[in-house]
Amino acid sequence: MTVMDVSKDPHDVPEGGLPDDPAALLALIAAERERTRRRTAPSFALIGSAWGVAWLAGYLTLFLTADGPVPADWAFGVFSALLVVAVVITAVHTTRRAAGIRGDSATVGAMYGITWFVAFLAAGLLFAGAVRAGAGDAVMAVLTNGVSCIIVGLLYMAGGALWREWPMFGLGAWVALVAGAAALLGTPAAYLVMAVAGGGGFLVAVLVDLARRRSA
Repeated sequence: MTVMDVSKDPHDVPEGGLPDDPAALLALIAAERERTRRRTAPSFALIGSAWGVAWLAGYLTLFLTADGPVPADWAFGVFSALLVVAVVITAVHTTRRAAGIRGDSATVGAMYGITWFVAFLAAGLLFAGAVRAGAGDAVMAVLTNGVSCIIVGLLYMAGGALWREWPMFGLGAWVALVAGAAALLGTPAAYLVMAVAGGGGFLVAVLVDLARRRSA
């Protein structure tokens, strides 16, 4: 009669081969799939921090320099520069995460990164069209803020769905709803709401996610 070696872990991979136990083989496949997903998924901490800092600093600048509903011209320049940096960080990071990976993961990462550029380019053309159509300063302030923030929120939700990251998805939903609610307040109050609830929301979500991962 053969005595079973109870000291052998069924999840151990035999030297030069795969585990003999079917359950161990399935566990190995699942673990490898999860490692691949984590390796190709964007860093929520990096992207969330980029947008959190950009919105907190940018919107506070708009709010503090507003004379009536319209901030100072230079404040829009500062805010736009911060947004460009956040978009570039997001697009480059998601594209690089897929670099060297073949198949669907590479395609998803590249397409998602390009989507950020296309979305904000299209938004810029929309804003230019609204100006040409005669939209005033107050209308443009609400339009540019609302559209830009909703784009960010929806793309975060899309990213969360693609990489199965609930924190990213939930934050996107929060941002989109905050942007819609802020539009009802008009400017400059909307800028303060977006700085605190939008930018601050990003940073709080990043801290919560980091704490969750460390305790896992």
